[in-house]
Amino acid sequence: MKNTKYFPFERNNYFYGKLLSVDDFRLEQKYGNDKRRMLNRFLYGTGVVTGMNVVGVDDSTVLVESGLALDYYGREIVIDEPVARKLQMLEGFSDYEEDRNTGYLYLCVAYDEEEVQAVHSISNSGQKGDVSYNKIREGYRLYLTRNEPEPEYLSNRNLSENTQVVFWDKGIRVSQSMPKFARGKDRVELRIQIENMGQQEHFAFSYELDLKCLTYEGQNRMSVSFDELLMEKAGRYTISYQLDTLGVTGTQASATLVPDSFILRIGQNQTVEKAETSAVVQIGAVDEKSAVRRDYYEKGMDQVLKDNGCQNLYLAKISLLRAGDSVVINEIEKMPFQQYVASSYLEDAMIRLLERDRAGQGGQRDTLGETGDPKSRESFGIGISEGVEEIELGVGSGKGKKLFSREISHGLGIGRTTIILGLEASSPKEEYFGAAGIFGGAVPRVELAAKTDAQRGTFVIGVQMTASTPQEKIRVHWTALRDRREILNEQKERRIFIRPNVLNLHTRESYYLEAVCSNMNETGILWQVKDNGGTIDANGMYTAPNAAGVYEVTAVSETYPEVKASIFVIVRE
Repeated sequence: MKNTKYFPFERNNYFYGKLLSVDDFRLEQKYGNDKRRMLNRFLYGTGVVTGMNVVGVDDSTVLVESGLALDYYGREIVIDEPVARKLQMLEGFSDYEEDRNTGYLYLCVAYDEEEVQAVHSISNSGQKGDVSYNKIREGYRLYLTRNEPEPEYLSNRNLSENTQVVFWDKGIRVSQSMPKFARGKDRVELRIQIENMGQQEHFAFSYELDLKCLTYEGQNRMSVSFDELLMEKAGRYTISYQLDTLGVTGTQASATLVPDSFILRIGQNQTVEKAETSAVVQIGAVDEKSAVRRDYYEKGMDQVLKDNGCQNLYLAKISLLRAGDSVVINEIEKMPFQQYVASSYLEDAMIRLLERDRAGQGGQRDTLGETGDPKSRESFGIGISEGVEEIELGVGSGKGKKLFSREISHGLGIGRTTIILGLEASSPKEEYFGAAGIFGGAVPRVELAAKTDAQRGTFVIGVQMTASTPQEKIRVHWTALRDRREILNEQKERRIFIRPNVLNLHTRESYYLEAVCSNMNETGILWQVKDNGGTIDANGMYTAPNAAGVYEVTAVSETYPEVKASIFVIVRE
């Protein structure tokens, strides 16, 4: 039953003497299926419920583990056992062959069904002659595509944020996101996401934004800039900016790209590129959670179901490398668009964890009094973060008075950091470092210091008045710098690699597996085989089982149990 239309709901009305036909029995099935699928769609959403993990088997083959998903019509997609497929054999691979500039493909799954069990029909009126099919088997279809989902159809995101693509060309994609709702007194986070989708040279870009009903550092125009050379090399980067609202409600704020301002530099070549975007946020009187809830319940059912049939379930993003006439898998990114359906078990667990975190943070309150204003912080992904902290001085603050901020998380993780503090003057808007009193004027006479906690990844700002001041509060700008040695040590992760990374054996055949440990002095390994998939001794000698299949073998560090690795063994008759 591939029907994708729920309505109208009709069911059989039974009475004595009613003649039941094929249409009546089909209606009976359709009524039950449509009701269940509608509830699936509206109550649970769309995405993977469990499993469907994608792993590489060899240079051209992927393995999709068993799992359950719900598609955009609420239909259940079940992969009942692991399935291995060569990319070249999957639907959609020919599109990649036609356009060899594309460096990746998306692996998707869709609901499918087929007629099975051919039987003789006593009626010759059917289009298939005297042969009919006794059953319809529900299944799935794996295929490849280069197309990406529209952001508004990613239901987990579109409820709370607006995302638009600013620029997408030359192996680079830049997206811009803002929350859909905010209160007039809240700050709004503008988030820029950068993806390197195959650009081999380092790149940088900048562009200007016109702000409506928003300001950045007191201005209604701002610059966005990025340079890959300043970042730790990765495929994705995120930078964020905290924008101030003007305190008004019932209006629409926006950040719109200034035409012809997008400047791209790849290597030594610089060009002006065509780009456009306008991120919008609704400024209201209620908090963001209340606004999202209200918007969700007010949305018409037809809007939810609009164009659902055009959407895909993306299981993996597969980066490819071309070696002569062949194509090999370079990297597999699992669930690139985070299309998940959270079960009630998972939600209960997350609620318990949230309650535990709240209980643990009960004593961590701002010792200076709470202003209600959000504290701003930006992290640049290179061991640097910054923010602003407001500190209440109280009325008639006198010489020698000491005050301390709340415990501030700098967002750089645990380890040594250096904190640089600057004092913001009220007018003109300037920053002072060190003994601000040297400059005279209306600058508060204060000394600033910071106390860091390397084990918690936090710090506290201390303030001591060196003279009386009529000001009731000050704003302290802070910059946290991560110790370079800490970054280098963090990059030296403990890892285990299993050789070979893929293994093909016949039943009852044996093979020696080698576990290679990286950045670990202790190299004791515990070997494990899942689902009765054979045996393995302490030295890594694996013996395949009597039954063919795909089995997982795991190596776990004895000293560091959290460090593990696994491979899949394909066993054939």
